[in-house]
Amino acid sequence: MASQIITVNDLIDEVRSMLDEDNRTSVSNSADILPALNRAQNYAANILSRHYESPMLRWKTVDSVSGQDEYFIPENAFEQRIEKIEVKVNDLFYPVKRVSYRDISSFESPNTNSVPYLYTVIADKYRILPSSSGAYPMRIWYLEEPPQLVESQGRINIVNAANNYVILDAIGVDLTTVADNLNSYINIIDAQTGKRKASYQVQNINGNKVTFKTVPTRTTVLNTPIDTSMTTLLVNEDTDNRGPDINIEADDFICVVRGACVPFFKKPFSNFLVQYAIAEIRRKLGGPAEQEQKVLQGLEEQVERSWVGREQTLRVTRASGAWNSGGNNYYGPTRG
Repeated sequence: MASQIITVNDLIDEVRSMLDEDNRTSVSNSADILPALNRAQNYAANILSRHYESPMLRWKTVDSVSGQDEYFIPENAFEQRIEKIEVKVNDLFYPVKRVSYRDISSFESPNTNSVPYLYTVIADKYRILPSSSGAYPMRIWYLEEPPQLVESQGRINIVNAANNYVILDAIGVDLTTVADNLNSYINIIDAQTGKRKASYQVQNINGNKVTFKTVPTRTTVLNTPIDTSMTTLLVNEDTDNRGPDINIEADDFICVVRGACVPFFKKPFSNFLVQYAIAEIRRKLGGPAEQEQKVLQGLEEQVERSWVGREQTLRVTRASGAWNSGGNNYYGPTRG
């Protein structure tokens, strides 16, 4: 049985229904409801990152450069956080231990080392210590920032990959063919997962038919690579998190390139997003929000407990001195 599809448009409709507010001059989709839903998503992501981080967990490979000690944290990393760094030596990954910036002077050296074995985070970069003398791949684990919530611009009814067009159930008002307008670039979003499948530039809109350019004006927009042909997608699993096999299908959605129209988080998060938005907007309108706050608090507790019942990961530490042999406890590649 197919899972229930929840779009951002559904969330907006639910917020309006609960508010019983049809006057769009006082409550706007773009100025009020969408920003409130996005703030709610950021709040939910923060809760999830502290209690059950696996749904947001991603990794990418970075090749170390000989003599270089600083590298940028992935731009889509949630709260600019790094969870773990590993270095690959002889086809095996070894953990790189994190240290405080207060302690790095003890490990800094003008000389390079065969492989790094420590790192610290400084602003939007991470520094490996000591700097590597060779090109060793590093695996960077981080939490991915959920894409911004935007309204759907249509559900796909027919896909014609050979001629680079789709036919939608209805055309959204935000789409345009003006090349220098960001709304001429769109994302195709999986209806079940909310993941981006592909991105294109709109060439022509004829009724409900949207044709995409095979030679887009820009190759990337807002750090999103723009695809050309629907038969040959620009798939890079490391940077795109799209996976190696992508099929654009009927019932997928399209939206502007700024975000996704299917929420990354499912229940109970969708309920939390709606209730958070209702509480915010009621306060803005000057109405009583006490009851909404009570409901919101209950939903927040549900979000915090969303990890309950899932497989746990236990870290075993050698708390007893009986386990310490006094020797070198480092099991990674040889230093120096």
